[in-house]
Amino acid sequence: MNTTDNLIPRPSHVEFSDRQAFILSPTARIIAYGGSPPAAEQLASQLRRGTGFALPLAEDRKSGDIILALEEKFDGGPEAYTLSVTEDTVLITAATGAGLFNGVQTLRQLFPPAFEGSHPSAGHTTATWEIPAVEIADTPRFAYRGLMLDVARSFLSVEELKEQIDIMAQFKLNALHLHLTDDQAWRIEILEPAENPSGLDYRQLTAVGGAGAVEVATAVPPRGKSGFYTQQDFRDIQAYAASKNVLVVPEIDLPGHVNAALAAIPQLNPDGKAKPMSTTAEVGWSTMTADLPATYEFVREVLRQLAEITTGPYLHIGGDEAHVTGHDDYVAMVQQFVRIAAETGKAVMGWNEFAAVELPEQAVVQYWHGDFDPVLQQVGTNGVKVLMSPAATTYLDQKYGPDSPIGLSWVEGGPFTWSEYYNWDPAQGGLHDQHILGVEGPLWSETVRTNQQAQWLLYPRAISLAEVGWTGQEMRNAGDFRRRLGAMGERLTRQGVAFQEAPDVDWSARPEWPFTDSSAYPTGEYGRIEA
Repeated sequence: MNTTDNLIPRPSHVEFSDRQAFILSPTARIIAYGGSPPAAEQLASQLRRGTGFALPLAEDRKSGDIILALEEKFDGGPEAYTLSVTEDTVLITAATGAGLFNGVQTLRQLFPPAFEGSHPSAGHTTATWEIPAVEIADTPRFAYRGLMLDVARSFLSVEELKEQIDIMAQFKLNALHLHLTDDQAWRIEILEPAENPSGLDYRQLTAVGGAGAVEVATAVPPRGKSGFYTQQDFRDIQAYAASKNVLVVPEIDLPGHVNAALAAIPQLNPDGKAKPMSTTAEVGWSTMTADLPATYEFVREVLRQLAEITTGPYLHIGGDEAHVTGHDDYVAMVQQFVRIAAETGKAVMGWNEFAAVELPEQAVVQYWHGDFDPVLQQVGTNGVKVLMSPAATTYLDQKYGPDSPIGLSWVEGGPFTWSEYYNWDPAQGGLHDQHILGVEGPLWSETVRTNQQAQWLLYPRAISLAEVGWTGQEMRNAGDFRRRLGAMGERLTRQGVAFQEAPDVDWSARPEWPFTDSSAYPTGEYGRIEA
């Protein structure tokens, strides 16, 4: 079988050739034209690790080289690329570094999975590294193809986030939404401002909220690890993500999901007394106070600092599940929060509940459940974009089935396997492609304890979402995808990725089971409070 049949996501156009295959030789080099060293260096590093070849970067072209070329006149969009493989040369062409990066990921999948892994494979220097002659022209359906990690409830270190970025980027997922705050924890450092009229001690946000409920002896269930990201950590995460063509979107959830802030800063409570830290998985029971001046002072300072350290264009302000916030108070607060966020120069994002307020033109509504009408009204009136995250087809925290050791089970329907996440069209509910920014798969982490367990819930479902976001609806086929997904098993296993072994997939290899210690993950049911 030609190895191009195993590409995920499926490219826009693939044309096979009867010509001889390209064979990577020990004398091959990586050539960078037009200022493409970052992608060239990453490709060289990957191939060196996998093959043991030297693969130096060079400028003069010769037969047997792999060439990356940036061309300003290249047409197709900022992430588009072409990949041409002949007996003599591999050529990737794009208009941007993002396009070259995408082309490199496709080239990576053309090579046999044997070169994958985290350790040098000097023993493979005698292997034949062959890829077929092929012409590929490719561009994504949607600009935004993301994952969300709930690091508030289950903290992931900087290095663990980088591991997640490495995995997702190979499938051309290009956005990482970090849910940084919630009732259970506050995970981003906010520095003491020069002007602080109400004397709010912002250092307590991470001193108290960074611990998470794991530090509370009576916590039921126990929460993920304590920890938080310093502002320098956050810059480091973004820089690493950018090198893998991944945009980082930070979220401060408001005006609900705020108990960690209320526990850290007493002045945010009407009685001036700090709330106790949360020890439950319940949601929808905390709120900020609309007629408290400290509320707006706090939000303005937090969003100002977050905007200053965020390199991407978006600030996410949550807005979901504010069940104990009165409607009028919700509208008053969220309207003001939207204005504050917009004043930072960032485009404001929020869950679809925040469509109840007037949104600026650059805003993004993240649809997760409920009525489409307010979203459609915002699209029609203000021209906002929609990020599609309908729970039943994108929420990666759901149990695969009743016997899943971790995961949530509040979404109706199921089972929640790779096919449910593949067999849907984001253009639904009256939305068309031009209204949709993209798709995102959220992973809420109430039951997650390790990075491997997070991977197990993410994959293979996140791979399904990657193709939904990249490949045109008319080109997708579930049976064909299932075959390609099975072929991906060896590649993922060699990378050390934990994934769920969907029983209806013929896997080329199977991962290690990430639940060797029964005490490392919780039992019981977790649910969301419905409005």
